[in-house]
Amino acid sequence: MWWTVAIAFAVAVLSGLGVGSAGLLVVFLTAAEHLPQLTAQGLNLVFFLFSSGAALIVHMLRTPLLYGCILFLLMGGIPGSLLGSAVAHALPQALLRRLFGGMLIASGTLGVLKNR
Repeated sequence: MWWTVAIAFAVAVLSGLGVGSAGLLVVFLTAAEHLPQLTAQGLNLVFFLFSSGAALIVHMLRTPLLYGCILFLLMGGIPGSLLGSAVAHALPQALLRRLFGGMLIASGTLGVLKNR
């Protein structure tokens, strides 16, 4: 139990720093806690609401937000998340895990190459 709390704390800190920490939590929940992929993703989304909400408050106090940009991004983000959720539920769990792992590898590779 303490290990899960420590991992959650670390992921929340990374999330507050703006690091894409969602993949870390899903990987932990599926590999160490043996949760199904969709369950881990759902828990990650609930966790993200709270950790990102706390980080948003801190960021709002320090820098002005571009509300027009936020609204513009929401127009694609909301329908995109609904479509992604529907696709995730339609795919077999084994394929979903492989796609998620491939996305993490591609994202990490691009991040390393971009910083060079």
